[in-house]
Amino acid sequence: MVQVIHRARVSGDIGYDAGGSMGPLVHIHHVERSVFGNGIAIKIYGEMRIAAQEVVYAREMKLNTIQVLTLTPETGDHTGYKAQDWIYHKGEYDNYASVDVFDNAGNEITAGSAYAPSDGEGSIWLNFIAVGE
Repeated sequence: MVQVIHRARVSGDIGYDAGGSMGPLVHIHHVERSVFGNGIAIKIYGEMRIAAQEVVYAREMKLNTIQVLTLTPETGDHTGYKAQDWIYHKGEYDNYASVDVFDNAGNEITAGSAYAPSDGEGSIWLNFIAVGE
């Protein structure tokens, strides 16, 4: 069963603006927990709808901390997209990952951009695997 997470940004969050923006739309498909020794590793499999220059918090992916985030673009457009992430303080409690999305020509995909996918909204679906605690 898919768990949907779409929470509003609040003052103090990275990516918050006074317009009351929403964070990415996250669909969690599977959670895998591994306990070994005195550590616990959690893998989250899912997809998120996010635009470039947005962030996703660990808690939005059912994690306490993000250590690894693998992204694969999923779109119906017949063009290639490249997604990359930068994780703020890997392993730190309640950290976040900044996501950037580019097309084949190197143009950043943002809301309102002329290079946005066919729906013009500026965000695309990214399949992800996240590892953390």
